[in-house]
Amino acid sequence: MKPFTPKFLLAALALAAVPSIHAQVAGYGMQYDNVTVWPVPDLRVPVPSSRSAAAAPVRASAQPAPKANARILAQSFPPKKQFEMQQAYLQSMDVYLQIEKKMGWTSRDMAGGLAAFVVGNYMVLNDADVSDEAFQAVAKQLRREPGMQALVSKQDAATLRDTFEQSAMVGTFMALAYKSAQQTPQPPAVQQNLRNAARENLKMVLRTDPATVQIDNAGMHLR
Repeated sequence: MKPFTPKFLLAALALAAVPSIHAQVAGYGMQYDNVTVWPVPDLRVPVPSSRSAAAAPVRASAQPAPKANARILAQSFPPKKQFEMQQAYLQSMDVYLQIEKKMGWTSRDMAGGLAAFVVGNYMVLNDADVSDEAFQAVAKQLRREPGMQALVSKQDAATLRDTFEQSAMVGTFMALAYKSAQQTPQPPAVQQNLRNAARENLKMVLRTDPATVQIDNAGMHLR
């Protein structure tokens, strides 16, 4: 008998994580009247060409610091919510690392972390699942992006690590938020604020209107 291979890897790995994420999603969506923006260095990654040459993965090779980065992300929230959000981001990082391994990616591949950020926010903004094949295609595109290779010379190892970890945390959290809403819908105000946050996050890294971006099994492209 062939082993079971889930169609949506994130959905399979998130089964245990989604219930505990639900309360944090409510906090994420309701703590701000305005948009909550990704507090990570602005990479402004453009949508890459499918004709870009293949390249070796850029790794976040510095000593992992997930607790410190989860704490940095949580500082965007009111003090009484910071511990909960820190735990939610740490849990999201654990889920991401499982995904990274299952996808067969190089450990701590920058393209994988950024792909998680793009895909997770895309799912929330568009209220749509993204298949494993599409997720893989986005990571492959970002890996080929010339700017990804330039990061090695422009950023020190600690900055690369922080960008990788915070990208993976936020992206996976947003994907889990989407899965949570499928199981237990959030109030409309929470859902709208999450969508607003996702829109602003994508604007920041893609340098284009997120409504013009399509993700499918061919990767990420403009509509």
